Amino acid sequence: MGKLLSRPYFYSGECQISYLIRVSEQNGFKHIGHLLHHAGLDWKNNRAPIHQILTGEFDLAPYLLALNLPETQSEITPIFQKFKRVVDTPYLLVKYPKVCPECLKELGYCKYEWNILPVLACIKHRKILVDIHPDSGNRLSWYRQYLNKFDNDSGVVRAINHPIQPAVIQLCKYVESLLTGRKKSASIPVILHGLEINESLSLIHFIAHYQARLLACSFKPVGMDNKELGQHYQKVWEMLHAWPDSFYALLGQYIDRPMSSKGVGGLNKHYRDLYERLHRQQENRGIARIKAEFDRYIEQYWPGVLAPERLTRIKLTSPNRNIISKKETARILGSRLERVDKLVQQEKLIPVVFKGKAHYLRNQVEAFANEITSNWTMAEACEAFQLTRYQLKQLLDADVISVLQKPDSLNRDWVIDKSQSQALIDSLREKAHRTLPPSGVVSLVGIQRQGYSIVRLILAMQSGELQYWFVPDIDHPSSIKQFTSFKVKRIG
Repeated sequence: MGKLLSRPYFYSGECQISYLIRVSEQNGFKHIGHLLHHAGLDWKNNRAPIHQILTGEFDLAPYLLALNLPETQSEITPIFQKFKRVVDTPYLLVKYPKVCPECLKELGYCKYEWNILPVLACIKHRKILVDIHPDSGNRLSWYRQYLNKFDNDSGVVRAINHPIQPAVIQLCKYVESLLTGRKKSASIPVILHGLEINESLSLIHFIAHYQARLLACSFKPVGMDNKELGQHYQKVWEMLHAWPDSFYALLGQYIDRPMSSKGVGGLNKHYRDLYERLHRQQENRGIARIKAEFDRYIEQYWPGVLAPERLTRIKLTSPNRNIISKKETARILGSRLERVDKLVQQEKLIPVVFKGKAHYLRNQVEAFANEITSNWTMAEACEAFQLTRYQLKQLLDADVISVLQKPDSLNRDWVIDKSQSQALIDSLREKAHRTLPPSGVVSLVGIQRQGYSIVRLILAMQSGELQYWFVPDIDHPSSIKQFTSFKVKRIG
């Protein structure tokens, strides 16, 4: 084995393949395959275990020792060891290299973090990393003869001056902070807080996969060039900033793009497939956070299309879905179907359109039903006040008693404010005299015969124009007839 003419220094933070390319270049080898073959690696066609060297699975030390080169260590090894099979994303390392030409000029070597898939740009120079020749379209190769050139001497690697999206820079800063342990930016999405790199990338790649599915394509980041990959990551990063509403919007898009022509059957297939993936990977905290929002979406925003027995793994807090049909809405309200349409026109209910049909929010319907049942109809108010419909109508027209709903072309029922009505009686009771009534007082009927209509009577009681006494009626605590023994208060 011959001696090397040059043994360059290995820089901290340098990619191991970058170091081998520099050694190969300075000693006149065509590429690193020839260099390792010279060191005793007898692989066919002078190939080399690139991926295994990057991850630390291949022990490069004996070959470096044979060449009398300093021992190197892959910075990616501890990162790669955090990734588990099945639970974590299989995507971490690039298949083809990518570099920052500006850094290459300044440093003379390639950084190891450029080999991580989501590191798309150079944060320092704010430029996209180069992996494809702009003219020929050739990929940058691990087997290139020169560190700063493409294969076949097709030209020096040049920086791309196209504008770069802020979302891409933010993502790169976040990933590099995970790699180096630096303090993370405050602008990272909340859903990523506290996650390690394998958990974050699993979450990011899961979302990217299902975003791509909507466009009838697949997300295979290892085979994509850096520019195409950046478009996928940019969409994911923007989506994570609007989490969870953006995730709900993503799920809602499957309504218009079912997996089959069977309509609801295609939707079922989508969600069963998606949920199966979430269930299998839920040990990963990043995937578990997506699963939690998926469960909430099914419970809160999805009509009862999927049968509960088909969703045994979803932890629903209630067997009732929040989005319900028109028939179920009418049942809760105790009304006819036509009444639901009128409530929509009155903007009492807001419909949710699903597959061309109107559905309604259960919590909104139940809140409206509770509002109706917790207040009084005309008949219930007459019974409570012990007044005739004519007398009660006078009080309503004079706004002495508050009304929540009046009859109109879309509604035939009154809804009378029960709490305000009871507060009115309580207020009158507080003003009543506690002593025995004196002589000269008249009854409720008597004071009305003196010209006090029901409206004038209540207003006079409130203003102090009338003195009156109170006899409680346990069976009718809101009755006007509890007030007896009226006397006109004399002035002076």
